Amino acid sequence: MQQISTTESENRDAATAATFSLDAFDHDAARRDGWVISDCGNYRDGAPRIELQKFDDPEEGPPKFRDDREAWGHVVARARAGSVRHLRALDLVDRRERFAIEAAFGPW
Repeated sequence: MQQISTTESENRDAATAATFSLDAFDHDAARRDGWVISDCGNYRDGAPRIELQKFDDPEEGPPKFRDDREAWGHVVARARAGSVRHLRALDLVDRRERFAIEAAFGPW
């Protein structure tokens, strides 16, 4: 696995950008689609931890996806089809999450 190194200023800049972008993202639409973008705090090195996860507690019925990996596949497929919301979601995840998604499903 590739080691990722960031500087403290990169971490601050990424955290600030992620916060503003997360606030503007349409979380309700994502939840209706069965997934969420979650601010999971920070990694030990201070880098922001923003993940794409399946939505665990829908108001109606069971979760749409069995696990996060299945939600990743859905979002990548929709992004490849040109969905702006899905592309935006993939832009919001942190670098480590993005590498994991790309390793599983390839680039979009």
